[in-house]
Amino acid sequence: MPTPTLGTALTAYREALSPLLTGQSPQEQDVLSVLNARDVLHFALEQSPPPGTYRLSEIHALDRQLTTQAAVMAECLNFSAYRQSFTKAPEQWWWCLDESLKTPKTHPSDWVFKGATTLVWAISIGLLLNISGRFLLGGAGVAGLSAIALSNLLTLLKARSDLTDAGNEGVQLLFERFELSNPGQIRLRFGTTALLAGSLFTFWLTLPTIARHYNSQGVTLQDEGKLGSAEQNYNRAISLDPDNLDAHYNLGTLYEDIQEFDKAKTQYLIAARGDFPEAHNNLARLYLQSPENNVNKSLALLNQGLRLADEQKSPPETQFGLYKNLGWALLQQKEYAFAVSALEDAISIYEQLPSDEQEYVANPGSAYCLVAQAQEATGQTDTLSAWQRCCQLGDRSTPEENAWLTMARERFDTEGLNYETVCQPNALPL
Repeated sequence: MPTPTLGTALTAYREALSPLLTGQSPQEQDVLSVLNARDVLHFALEQSPPPGTYRLSEIHALDRQLTTQAAVMAECLNFSAYRQSFTKAPEQWWWCLDESLKTPKTHPSDWVFKGATTLVWAISIGLLLNISGRFLLGGAGVAGLSAIALSNLLTLLKARSDLTDAGNEGVQLLFERFELSNPGQIRLRFGTTALLAGSLFTFWLTLPTIARHYNSQGVTLQDEGKLGSAEQNYNRAISLDPDNLDAHYNLGTLYEDIQEFDKAKTQYLIAARGDFPEAHNNLARLYLQSPENNVNKSLALLNQGLRLADEQKSPPETQFGLYKNLGWALLQQKEYAFAVSALEDAISIYEQLPSDEQEYVANPGSAYCLVAQAQEATGQTDTLSAWQRCCQLGDRSTPEENAWLTMARERFDTEGLNYETVCQPNALPL
C-alpha cells in the first residue's frame, strides 16, 4: 500500500472527525474510522518532512476537537479491548482517550487540602465583609473606598478563577501548560487562597494604625475649628478600631464643644471603661454640671481616675483636673476640709509647673475660686489672695466660672477694692 501524502492523510482525518462533531450519537465504526485516520496521519507525519505552521495549527485544532469527544466515543467503543488486540505505541494517545475520563486517584491528603481551601475561603470572605463593613460604618472617604475596592477586586479575581467555569478553564489550561499533577493543582489552589486570606488578614491587622491616623487628623481639624470634618474622622477611627480610646475621648470633647452633652457622656463613658483617666475626669465634671448633680457618681469616677492617673503616670494637667473636680464635688457635699485639701493639691500641681507648661492646664482659675469658697465655709477670713488668683485666671466663657467670678467681685466690693485693678495680671498680691 503506497504511503499517503500528509495532505491526503490530514483531509481524511478531518472528514472522519466531522460526523462526531454534529452532536449525533456515533456508531462504533465511526469512532474506529476517526482513530484509524489519526493513525494514518501519524504515520504520514513520521514519513514526511516537517509540516508548515498552518498545517501544525490545523492538526492541533483537530486533535483538540477529538479530545472533546472522548466521552461520546467511549460510550460506543471499548478502548481497552482494542488496545489489548492491537498494541499501540505510547505516542498514539488517541487510543487512550478513555483514560482521560477516569477520575484521578485521590491521595488522602488531597481531601485535607480541599477542606482547608474551603475553610480559608470562608475566612477570606469573613475578613472582606469585616473590613468593608468597618470602612462603610464610619463613612468611607476616598482612602476608605480605595481600600474597599482593592480588597474586593483581589477577592473577585480569585473567586472567578476558582468558582466560575470560564475561570476554571483558564486555570486548567495553565496547569496543563506546566504539566502540573492533580495533587499539585489542589495544593496550588490552596496556596493561592491562603495567600489571599493572608493579605486580607494583614490588612485587617493594620486597621488600628489607620484608625490612629484618622484620630490624629480629627484632632488637627478640631483645633482648626472644622468640627464637622473632625467628627467624621473620629467616627472613622472608631469604626476601624472600636478600642481606640483616644478617638472616643476626643469625640467626647467635640460633642461637649457643641453642647451635645448626652453624646459627650456616652463617649467619655466608653473611654472611662477602658481605664482612661482623662475620661473619668471629664465625665465626672459633666455629672457635676448636670441638673441632676450626680455628686456620688462624680466622686466614684474621680477617685478611680486619680488611682489610674497615679498608676499610668499621667501628665500634671490630668492630675490637676482630677483634684480640682474632686474638691468641687466635696464642696457640694459640704465636706469643706476635704475639699480644701484636694483643691490645694490641685493648686500645688499648677504652681509647680514651669510657666510655659501652665498653659496646658484647663481652667486653672476654677481651683482658686473653689478653694476660696471652701475656706470661707470653714470660717477662714484671709481668702482675698485666693479670690484674686480666681479672677486673674478665671474664664467667663464657662458658666460656673462666670458665677464664681461674680462672687469674687462681690468679695472685693465688700472690702472696698476695685475689681478691675485687683484682677490685673501684674497686680500686687493681696
